Amino acid sequence: MAKISKLLLCFTIQYFFFIACSASPIFKSISSDESALLAIKSHITNDPFSILATNWTRGTSVCNWIGITCNQKHQRVAALDLSGGRFQGTIAKEVGNLSFLVSLDISRNNFYGFIPDEIGHLKRLRYLYMQLNVLSGQIPKSLGYLTRMEELVLHNNSLSGPIPWSIFNITSFRSVDLMYNFLNGTLPEDLCGNLPKLEYFNVSYNHIGGKIPATLSQCSEIKFIVLESNHFTGSIPRNLGNLSKLEWLVLGENNLTGVLPPTLFNISSMTALAAENNQLSGSLPWDMCKTAMNLEYVILFQNFLTGPIPSSMSYCRSLNKFSLYNNSLQGRIPVGIWNMSSLQHLYLWSNNLTGQLDISSGNSSVLTEIVLGNNEFYGSLPDDMCFSHPNLEWLEFQINQLSGQIPSSLSHCSALYLIYFGANNFSGNFILTSNSESY
Repeated sequence: MAKISKLLLCFTIQYFFFIACSASPIFKSISSDESALLAIKSHITNDPFSILATNWTRGTSVCNWIGITCNQKHQRVAALDLSGGRFQGTIAKEVGNLSFLVSLDISRNNFYGFIPDEIGHLKRLRYLYMQLNVLSGQIPKSLGYLTRMEELVLHNNSLSGPIPWSIFNITSFRSVDLMYNFLNGTLPEDLCGNLPKLEYFNVSYNHIGGKIPATLSQCSEIKFIVLESNHFTGSIPRNLGNLSKLEWLVLGENNLTGVLPPTLFNISSMTALAAENNQLSGSLPWDMCKTAMNLEYVILFQNFLTGPIPSSMSYCRSLNKFSLYNNSLQGRIPVGIWNMSSLQHLYLWSNNLTGQLDISSGNSSVLTEIVLGNNEFYGSLPDDMCFSHPNLEWLEFQINQLSGQIPSSLSHCSALYLIYFGANNFSGNFILTSNSESY
């Protein structure tokens, strides 16, 4: 009898232990993750490589499913990566039940429809990648609840409406990329008041208006500010020159006015300054490359800039592209430009520049394009131009006051394929090589 009692006791303990474990949060959570993933699968209407159809099956461990990474401690789904699978469908709201999710990546697919509000339930989420899809509707305000978020990447979709200001309270943000959508509205005045770690901010190619917030200067860690092709108005905040780590400032294709702040050239880390197709005035600072000597791209065409081209440009040893056409620049081209070792593209047409062209005074093997049409240059072209710059591909000097003969040495520019010399005072004959076009 005693043996039977002991066996019954052991059986009873094991039975209740099994029931307790089956009802525990851990077991329920594993089941919850599986249900959420199968709901996500059910919303995918096209799986061209049968990735999910043959792998995501009930009864097998979700941690072994393609695109799933589980954390070691809890064996819960920590990362969901469906990027580049050419999936088509909508995003199931059950994604919000993956409560241990840290990274969600559905980029480079054909997901459409809205971003579900339930994503705001993912309190552990740090990385959200949904770029290169066809998602529409507004960015959910609930994303503002994701207080651990570090990277939000939604570019190249069809999202519309204003950017929810709630996301600008996420102090852990390092990267926000919303370019190529249909977003409108304005940016909050205190944009960087709660973003001490922000390094990358890109809302280009949208319909956002209003002023550029001066509080951008409070994002002390920021390296990339990209606001081009929007409807921003007003002036460029002078205090952006205080951003000591800024590398790219891209503001082209807006409605900006006022003087181009000389403080921008105080940033030694700056490699790209672009503010083309605006209504900016003023002149380039005479010492523009004394501090900003790492500049690679200066793109300021189609503005109202005046004054001379600073001779300090020669200090920009890494300058690759200098594009200031359709402005009102005056004076001569500094001789040092022709000796810049990295300069490939020089675009200065439609200004009020004058003087003789001392192109042969330099020796740059990388210079490929010289576009100086519609100015007031005079004198003759140097005969040894192609010996000094052997890789020239595009020469444009039309609508100037140049005279003399067109140098026969142009035949030594073996890569030259476009020549625009019309509306000058050249004399003599010019033999066109077979691989070039002349105008």
